[in-house]
Amino acid sequence: MKHTRMVPSRRRLALVAACVLPLAVSACGSDNGDDFDADGFDNDRIVVLSGDTCVDLVSGRRANVGSVCGTVDNTVDTSAQCGEGATGVMHVTYQTTGPWELVQARMATGLGLEDIPTNRRGRIRKSLLPFDSGDITGATTHTFDVPLCTFGLDGTDEVCPPSMAHFVAHARVRRQRNNGWYRYRGAWGDGQRLGWRRRHGRFFTMEMSCDDNPVTEQCESAYAAGIDRTCFLGADFDGDGTDDGFADWGWSNRVSPNTSTSFPVYAAVGGCNPTDGSHVGDLAVSYDGSSATIIFNRVGDVTLDEEHLYVGGAPLATNGDGEFTVTPSDYPIVADLDDAAQTTNTVTGLSGDIHVVYHAVACGEGMEPNEDPLDALTDEFLIDGDLTGWDVRNPELAFVEVEEGALELEPEGNTAWYNDQEAVHISRTVSGNFSMTTYLEVTDLAGGTTAGGDFFRFGGLLLRDPSGGPSTYHAGIGHAAEGSVVTVSQVTQDGNTNYAGNILWDNDLAELRICRVDNVINTFIRLPDDPWTMIDNLDSVDLPDTINVGPMAGAYSSSPDLRASFDWVQFQSVSTAQDCWRD
Repeated sequence: MKHTRMVPSRRRLALVAACVLPLAVSACGSDNGDDFDADGFDNDRIVVLSGDTCVDLVSGRRANVGSVCGTVDNTVDTSAQCGEGATGVMHVTYQTTGPWELVQARMATGLGLEDIPTNRRGRIRKSLLPFDSGDITGATTHTFDVPLCTFGLDGTDEVCPPSMAHFVAHARVRRQRNNGWYRYRGAWGDGQRLGWRRRHGRFFTMEMSCDDNPVTEQCESAYAAGIDRTCFLGADFDGDGTDDGFADWGWSNRVSPNTSTSFPVYAAVGGCNPTDGSHVGDLAVSYDGSSATIIFNRVGDVTLDEEHLYVGGAPLATNGDGEFTVTPSDYPIVADLDDAAQTTNTVTGLSGDIHVVYHAVACGEGMEPNEDPLDALTDEFLIDGDLTGWDVRNPELAFVEVEEGALELEPEGNTAWYNDQEAVHISRTVSGNFSMTTYLEVTDLAGGTTAGGDFFRFGGLLLRDPSGGPSTYHAGIGHAAEGSVVTVSQVTQDGNTNYAGNILWDNDLAELRICRVDNVINTFIRLPDDPWTMIDNLDSVDLPDTINVGPMAGAYSSSPDLRASFDWVQFQSVSTAQDCWRD
């Protein structure tokens, strides 16, 4: 297929720039100019950072474990990396706070998202991030030095055009618990999500320029949504009968020959319900059976800073390995734009039905995602002893504690959600459709595996009738009768419990999700960075509209020897079954 396009002049993405700071900036933006040797440098052509020079280093959604800060030093000789006479580096410093320590720091940076290594699902590939500290366990600070030529700049440039540096900063951090054990977490430099995955992929930007009047704007991902569209989330594009595991939202749009139509383009959706986002433009699609012309026209004052387009017979573009991908930088047409209000692309060599996937980075005002009313229920368990807003049912049946960033449950013997018996349940009240996700580790009391010892010891999530009715549903991981770690899910109705599912898990930790859409309950499990696997799809659980939901633990044995540790519990609103796959 042949691609032609008409676009404005090229410019790299500019996200946030609020002020110009001095050249040498210490951690978190304080003036450190006295340490800078400016001999031989003209102040009006020194590379500086405009706007925010630090982002939070966040674990989960609310756990601030430190910062990632940038400073520029124009005096460093970078001839070896950039060529004779080159100077200037950006120092990118990781700094932990409080009891947190670094275990490893990794980073990627460049002028665009195409410089960030991702897999076909749009998730950042941490193992391929080119800046890697290696094992630095116990450190509280670490700095990477990035030559300015990485961003097309030099410390001695006569002209210093604005340049937007894109960063992905990841760290493995730890804090010591009272018992001497360490709790480990992953953390990201806070920013926009890649793959719309809150915990597994973020990027942020820092603008470098000599301009003292930078522009401030809000930018968000945007996708075109046609009538005959398929959402990436939960889709089986390759036809193998299983979800392809894409974490990003967006749509593949089918178009038939001899069609002239227009698709709305939505930004800041975060899922596959367009009404959750902002209408930022329209995509005119004209397809005569052999060539397709794709024209974007903005709505209001929105402009485009990046554009990615796929047009072809298959539902998605493919990456270098020939696999379907939703990573925008893998699309055949990739463009960096200069505040574009309209773009035109033409693709030839087509036949039959085609698919159009259109992604852009749209900039303007008022495009932040709508606030989720269930977001207030999310808990990272950051404050020791704090279970504010949670109801504790049967507290006498377990040791319950919030300590060192986790909720821990240690059940008493012969306490289980089985038939007419009950165990401990830590719950919040929700109504209607919802998604509840947790990061769970289930071990014995010594921190080892649950495999071995007494049977039927589990931790997980439970749904129950708040009126004390007989219906419950729960799912989790632990030790059953197989002699190994398994997933377990059970439905209790009218005082009778039946297994809904039970599969080999062979790990002591998992991300676990229960999602209710109308009368259907879907349950998913995965290891971090892996695709979701559905373990239940039930439409016969007799639960009222308003229910109590949250962590549980039980041991249908006299020697429970079980600790269920929950790093966080996250709640999201959902509208469709596709939303259950969304992060």
